[in-house]
Amino acid sequence: AKQYATLPDSGKTATPANAEAYYKKDMPFKYWIAYEYCWTTNTAIPEARWKANIDWVDTTFKAYGYDMICNDGWIEGAQTIDANGYITKYNDGWVNNFAYWGEYLAKKNMRMGVYYNPMWLTKAAYDKNVPVTGTKYHARDIVGPKSFNGDLYWVDAAKPGAKEWIQGYVAYFMGAGAKYLRIDFLENYENNYGTEKYAQVLHWIKQTACDKLFLSLVMPNCFDHGKTELLYGDMIRIDDDCFNGGWDFVSARRRGEHKKNWPQYGNAFDGFVSFADIGGRGQMVLDGDFIRLNTLANDDERRFQVSLFTIAGSPITIADQYDTIKEHAWAYQNNELIDLTDQGFIGKPLSYDLNDKPNSSIWTGQLPDGDWVVALFNREEMTEERKIDFAKDLGITGGAVENVRDLWAHTDLGKMTGTYTVNLAPHTCRVLKIRNVNWGRYEAEVASMIGVKKNNAIAGYTGGGYADKLGQQGAKILFTINTNTAGMYKLTVKHSNVSRATQHAGIYINNLKIKGAIKMHKQADAAKWGYTSKNIQLAAGINQIAIQSEPDNDGEFSIDHIVIKQD
Repeated sequence: AKQYATLPDSGKTATPANAEAYYKKDMPFKYWIAYEYCWTTNTAIPEARWKANIDWVDTTFKAYGYDMICNDGWIEGAQTIDANGYITKYNDGWVNNFAYWGEYLAKKNMRMGVYYNPMWLTKAAYDKNVPVTGTKYHARDIVGPKSFNGDLYWVDAAKPGAKEWIQGYVAYFMGAGAKYLRIDFLENYENNYGTEKYAQVLHWIKQTACDKLFLSLVMPNCFDHGKTELLYGDMIRIDDDCFNGGWDFVSARRRGEHKKNWPQYGNAFDGFVSFADIGGRGQMVLDGDFIRLNTLANDDERRFQVSLFTIAGSPITIADQYDTIKEHAWAYQNNELIDLTDQGFIGKPLSYDLNDKPNSSIWTGQLPDGDWVVALFNREEMTEERKIDFAKDLGITGGAVENVRDLWAHTDLGKMTGTYTVNLAPHTCRVLKIRNVNWGRYEAEVASMIGVKKNNAIAGYTGGGYADKLGQQGAKILFTINTNTAGMYKLTVKHSNVSRATQHAGIYINNLKIKGAIKMHKQADAAKWGYTSKNIQLAAGINQIAIQSEPDNDGEFSIDHIVIKQD
């Protein structure tokens, strides 16, 4: 299939998500969605209940950063359209339109998300045969031979006027105040119309949304490990729907089973492990679907699910309602976990192999200040030991840490050396923040690896592995660091290169390429890692440093870690 990577209207090239994705203020990291009511009743949510939930979120969760509200499916009843054929409100039974609710939320300093697929064309628009704005075509000219259902047609990307319809719909929602567009049933479109047309419509949507509208791709096939979705989406669903929630959704449903198409994984834990390599800053937000705390068996399971979604970098999406959550709101209000989300934290499992039960249940990652976050999970039905080795798994010199903090107990456990070991009861977890004595060292295997894979075949690396096979054009590693002061810093890269010649890497600071490539010198012995350095100018605060393979490279190299020290 063709790759529609160039955006001709802007002259820009599409890259996986946005390089600054994890620091955008309009990211939907913490929000409420109307799913639970719709699923449990199989009807659209009434407008009065929608408002009651908005007001509840405003008073109960907004202070914790939950500042967006989104409708959800059961959209067939939205047949009230404007002159252009676009739906004006979520359901015909509602009084108020999208613009009204966008303004209502804005007055509360909250944002509106919209669930809708701009490739849909309603029966009302078809029956009226509305004109397609900016063209000589009409609704019946652009629909395809296969419909989504009796109330919604699919627009065929090959038909003249399809582009204008789809891009007009996206612009319409943006004009109504939407900051987030949740585009559902993508597998249905791709299965019926093919990957080439699927990629084309995503390209059109991204072209219109640019960086002003966050695009959530729901129910995607993710063929070739999300190859198409990485080009055009900001977020992808990585597991089946929440449905009745409970432990079944969190960890048990179809555990260990993989399908080639949607839904590739039946539960959130399997999906996060298997797609963790493409999740991260500058890459893709992994969407584990929704959280229904009221469906879980006990508080341990509630901590488990919120911890899992936080550590994997997923949005924390409340589907509980004001009259179903009972006394469980506290699990959404852990400020220490919320701080991880607000800093853009995303972890990686020690193993991406679902059959490696212990190591796929241990997640690690670094905060911008270099401190580590470790999450230990027990998915099993019996008590099991979990441990983290500070030297072996995190690369901390001598295995000595200044402090370990339990983020659910809100307790400092003090200095430790060697390992942290715990016996976890079934369905429980520990989330730890570990003060890093190696200030300035950032491990590549937990950074965003774009077009790169984690490996551990070459001895002599630090931490849990290294980033391998930087060679193809565009392959890069993205580190996010926090510096106290602006100034000149020395960037040192620990690398391995056994190719035919010296390889070159471009250095990008906050999306801007700096002058002069950094050289990865050839080595005779792969196990003897080399070091190369370059002085770089950094601003005070958050800096994103990308190390990217240059086009003239004719070989591959690996990166173990980087060290940042003020010059």
